[in-house]
Amino acid sequence: MSSSPREITRRDAIRLLGAGAAVSALSGRTLGALTLDVASRQSGQIIRTILADIDPQTLTGTTLIHEHLSTSLAGSTRFKFYEDVDLIADEVKATARDGVSCIVDTGTDGLGRKIEALRTIASRSGVHIVACGGLHGKGDYPPDALTKSADQIADDLVAQAKRERWGGIGEMGTGTAVPMDPIEQKGFEAAVKAHLRTGLPIITHVSGGCAQCALDQVDLLERGGVDLHHVVIGHLNDIRDNPSAAPIAIAKRGAYLGFDHSGKPDDPRADEYARTILAVLDAGFEDRVCLSSDFNDEKYLRKNGGPGIDMVLTTMVPRLKRAGVSDATLHRILVENPRRVLSFTPSAT
Repeated sequence: MSSSPREITRRDAIRLLGAGAAVSALSGRTLGALTLDVASRQSGQIIRTILADIDPQTLTGTTLIHEHLSTSLAGSTRFKFYEDVDLIADEVKATARDGVSCIVDTGTDGLGRKIEALRTIASRSGVHIVACGGLHGKGDYPPDALTKSADQIADDLVAQAKRERWGGIGEMGTGTAVPMDPIEQKGFEAAVKAHLRTGLPIITHVSGGCAQCALDQVDLLERGGVDLHHVVIGHLNDIRDNPSAAPIAIAKRGAYLGFDHSGKPDDPRADEYARTILAVLDAGFEDRVCLSSDFNDEKYLRKNGGPGIDMVLTTMVPRLKRAGVSDATLHRILVENPRRVLSFTPSAT
């Protein structure tokens, strides 16, 4: 797959996704996906955006499952561009013209995410923004998390989720330690407890392409009582050794697969990512794949001549299309799968 990722225009991408919507509605959907969509309507499920709770069925365009619209790390100038909220709002608004309905911001306090910035971006752009929060990694945990119990951390997460209108818990991260680092294990146990109290879906961060670490996350979540249909295991693109094995194993257990490093047009491994996704599709798990770019670099902004926050639509989607992935399957990946995983029935806390 050596063709340039810019061979397809944004208009072409939007057209193929629109066609996918029609095909999917008529004939292409799996029974499982249809059952889940019907169930969401009957159970009073919602998607919680930063501004309002919405009916999942109103999200008819692409949802980017793992992005960053607000980041600020102490002592670093790398993310200074995020301070220009008007700029980010304009960039997000431009994604709507490409057919994007929703962007999930997987920022945390440790990553310097500013919740007020997300509210402003959502208001000015007209794009639904789902805010998340949690514990990204031990290196940026709040100091008191090191001494608190999992139950106490869960109390903090639940209170903050309510105060800031989180629509998900994440990105919950672990490093490359096997077995899992005890501090990060406690953080994940807290996320499990917060999920069980709120119903919020969980989105994770897997470091360094560690396949066993991804599997360990699934084990911990399932052991704690989490329904894996409400989980996205993130950064699965980064696995290099037998790259489709762990994603397929995770999909078999019911969790969603975050191929969320899929968008960068200058990524030398982009064709490899596409081959891994194709292997997962060939194994029958098209209803578990989610795409995103984990946006965090100003060189990709439209303002700077880049492809924009929704770069997956002009990089990975064309690769998959050229490889024979149908419009209906692309619609499922970009629209239906993230919509299902974000849908939940709010629980009393």
